[in-house]
Amino acid sequence: NDVTQESLLDDDKEPIKLVALGNPHLSLSECRTLNSLMSSGLKKHNNSRVIATLGRRVRSEADRLGYISTLEKFGVEFINDTCWCMLLDPPIIPLSKSDKILTNSAKHAHYGPGLTERKYRFGGLQDCINVAVLGYRRKAYTGLPTWLKRSYTTLALARRQLKFPVN
Repeated sequence: NDVTQESLLDDDKEPIKLVALGNPHLSLSECRTLNSLMSSGLKKHNNSRVIATLGRRVRSEADRLGYISTLEKFGVEFINDTCWCMLLDPPIIPLSKSDKILTNSAKHAHYGPGLTERKYRFGGLQDCINVAVLGYRRKAYTGLPTWLKRSYTTLALARRQLKFPVN
Protein backbone atom coordinates (compact mmCIF):
# COMPACT_ATOMS: atom_id res chain seq x y z
CA ASN A 1 0.00 0.00 0.00
CA ASP A 2 1.46 3.34 -1.03
CA VAL A 3 0.57 6.04 1.46
CA THR A 4 0.43 9.36 -0.31
CA GLN A 5 -0.71 12.80 0.77
CA GLU A 6 -3.75 12.34 -1.47
CA SER A 7 -4.75 9.03 0.13
CA LEU A 8 -4.39 10.45 3.65
CA LEU A 9 -6.17 13.72 2.89
CA ASP A 10 -8.76 12.55 0.34
CA ASP A 11 -11.86 14.73 0.59
CA ASP A 12 -14.62 12.42 -0.64
CA LYS A 13 -17.69 11.98 1.51
CA GLU A 14 -16.94 8.56 2.88
CA PRO A 15 -17.99 6.47 5.86
CA ILE A 16 -15.36 6.10 8.57
CA LYS A 17 -15.64 2.93 10.65
CA LEU A 18 -13.03 3.72 13.29
CA VAL A 19 -11.70 6.93 14.77
CA ALA A 20 -8.36 5.97 16.32
CA LEU A 21 -7.04 8.52 18.82
CA GLY A 22 -3.50 8.56 20.16
CA ASN A 23 -0.38 6.72 19.13
CA PRO A 24 1.32 5.70 21.09
CA HIS A 25 -0.78 7.53 23.72
CA LEU A 26 -3.02 10.55 24.12
CA SER A 27 -1.52 13.30 26.25
CA LEU A 28 -3.32 14.98 29.12
CA SER A 29 -3.69 18.15 27.03
CA GLU A 30 -5.30 16.10 24.22
CA CYS A 31 -7.68 14.59 26.80
CA ARG A 32 -8.50 18.13 27.96
CA THR A 33 -9.17 19.22 24.36
CA LEU A 34 -11.37 16.18 23.72
CA ASN A 35 -13.25 16.82 26.97
CA SER A 36 -13.87 20.38 25.81
CA LEU A 37 -15.05 19.27 22.36
CA MET A 38 -17.37 16.59 23.78
CA SER A 39 -18.76 18.38 26.83
CA SER A 40 -21.53 20.08 24.85
CA GLY A 41 -23.53 16.84 24.84
CA LEU A 42 -22.50 15.57 21.40
CA LYS A 43 -23.18 11.91 20.73
CA LYS A 44 -21.17 9.49 18.66
CA HIS A 45 -22.84 8.12 15.52
CA ASN A 46 -24.04 4.51 15.88
CA ASN A 47 -21.91 3.38 12.92
CA SER A 48 -18.71 4.97 14.26
CA ARG A 49 -16.34 3.48 16.75
CA VAL A 50 -13.92 5.68 18.69
CA ILE A 51 -10.98 4.09 20.47
CA ALA A 52 -8.27 5.99 22.34
CA THR A 53 -4.95 4.64 23.58
CA LEU A 54 -3.39 6.22 26.61
CA GLY A 55 -0.96 5.42 29.38
CA ARG A 56 -2.22 4.57 32.86
CA ARG A 57 -0.73 7.70 34.45
CA VAL A 58 -2.49 9.99 31.97
CA ARG A 59 -5.67 7.91 32.31
CA SER A 60 -5.57 8.27 36.08
CA GLU A 61 -5.05 12.05 35.94
CA ALA A 62 -7.67 12.50 33.19
CA ASP A 63 -10.09 10.43 35.27
CA ARG A 64 -9.39 12.57 38.35
CA LEU A 65 -10.11 15.71 36.31
CA GLY A 66 -13.40 14.30 34.98
CA TYR A 67 -12.27 13.99 31.36
CA ILE A 68 -12.67 10.21 31.12
CA SER A 69 -16.34 10.26 32.15
CA THR A 70 -17.11 12.89 29.47
CA LEU A 71 -15.29 10.86 26.83
CA GLU A 72 -17.02 7.64 27.90
CA LYS A 73 -20.45 9.35 27.74
CA PHE A 74 -19.61 10.35 24.18
CA GLY A 75 -18.77 6.73 23.37
CA VAL A 76 -14.98 6.58 23.49
CA GLU A 77 -13.51 3.17 24.31
CA PHE A 78 -10.08 3.10 25.98
CA ILE A 79 -7.09 0.83 25.62
CA ASN A 80 -4.31 1.46 28.13
CA ASP A 81 -0.56 1.01 27.90
CA THR A 82 -0.23 -0.10 24.32
CA CYS A 83 0.10 1.63 20.98
CA TRP A 84 -1.94 1.26 17.82
CA CYS A 85 0.86 -0.56 16.04
CA MET A 86 0.20 -3.51 18.36
CA LEU A 87 -3.55 -3.55 17.62
CA LEU A 88 -3.60 -5.20 14.23
CA ASP A 89 -6.58 -7.52 14.20
CA PRO A 90 -10.34 -7.41 14.51
CA PRO A 91 -12.21 -6.71 16.75
CA ILE A 92 -9.97 -3.68 17.39
CA ILE A 93 -9.58 -2.67 13.75
CA PRO A 94 -12.50 -2.92 11.31
CA LEU A 95 -13.08 -6.37 9.84
CA SER A 96 -13.36 -5.34 6.19
CA LYS A 97 -10.18 -4.28 4.39
CA SER A 98 -12.22 -1.63 2.54
CA ASP A 99 -13.22 0.11 5.79
CA LYS A 100 -11.55 3.42 6.57
CA ILE A 101 -9.80 4.53 9.75
CA LEU A 102 -9.36 8.18 10.73
CA THR A 103 -6.56 9.01 13.14
CA ASN A 104 -5.10 12.12 14.73
CA SER A 105 -1.68 10.43 14.81
CA ALA A 106 0.77 11.00 11.98
CA LYS A 107 2.66 7.91 13.15
CA HIS A 108 -0.46 5.76 12.94
CA ALA A 109 -1.46 7.24 9.58
CA HIS A 110 2.02 6.39 8.26
CA TYR A 111 2.46 2.84 9.63
CA GLY A 112 -1.17 1.74 9.89
CA PRO A 113 -1.92 0.96 6.23
CA GLY A 114 1.07 -1.37 5.90
CA LEU A 115 0.42 -3.08 9.22
CA THR A 116 -3.35 -3.51 8.95
CA GLU A 117 -4.07 -3.49 5.20
CA ARG A 118 -6.78 -0.87 5.88
CA LYS A 119 -7.23 2.60 4.38
CA TYR A 120 -6.32 5.52 6.60
CA ARG A 121 -7.27 9.16 6.79
CA PHE A 122 -5.52 11.79 8.89
CA GLY A 123 -7.05 14.73 10.74
CA GLY A 124 -6.92 16.88 13.84
CA LEU A 125 -8.87 16.23 17.04
CA GLN A 126 -11.77 18.47 15.93
CA ASP A 127 -12.04 16.60 12.63
CA CYS A 128 -11.95 13.24 14.45
CA ILE A 129 -14.85 14.30 16.67
CA ASN A 130 -16.85 15.71 13.73
CA VAL A 131 -16.44 12.41 11.89
CA ALA A 132 -17.38 10.39 14.98
CA VAL A 133 -20.60 12.42 15.28
CA LEU A 134 -21.50 12.26 11.58
CA GLY A 135 -20.23 8.76 10.78
CA TYR A 136 -18.49 10.08 7.66
CA ARG A 137 -16.08 12.77 6.53
CA ARG A 138 -17.54 15.92 5.03
CA LYS A 139 -16.69 16.94 1.47
CA ALA A 140 -15.28 20.29 2.61
CA TYR A 141 -12.41 18.68 4.49
CA THR A 142 -10.43 21.17 6.56
CA GLY A 143 -9.28 18.91 9.34
CA LEU A 144 -5.52 19.16 9.08
CA PRO A 145 -4.01 19.76 12.50
CA THR A 146 -2.88 23.37 13.06
CA TRP A 147 0.79 22.39 13.29
CA LEU A 148 0.60 20.71 9.88
CA LYS A 149 -1.22 23.63 8.25
CA ARG A 150 1.56 25.90 9.53
CA SER A 151 4.20 23.53 8.14
CA TYR A 152 2.68 23.55 4.65
CA THR A 153 2.32 27.34 4.73
CA THR A 154 5.90 27.82 5.94
CA LEU A 155 7.24 25.49 3.24
CA ALA A 156 5.28 27.27 0.50
CA LEU A 157 6.49 30.70 1.65
CA ALA A 158 10.09 29.55 1.90
CA ARG A 159 9.96 28.14 -1.63
CA ARG A 160 8.60 31.41 -2.99
CA GLN A 161 11.12 33.58 -1.13
CA LEU A 162 14.08 31.42 -2.07
CA LYS A 163 12.74 30.96 -5.60
CA PHE A 164 12.84 27.17 -5.44
CA PRO A 165 11.05 25.57 -8.34
CA VAL A 166 7.66 24.20 -7.40
CA ASN A 167 7.42 20.56 -8.44
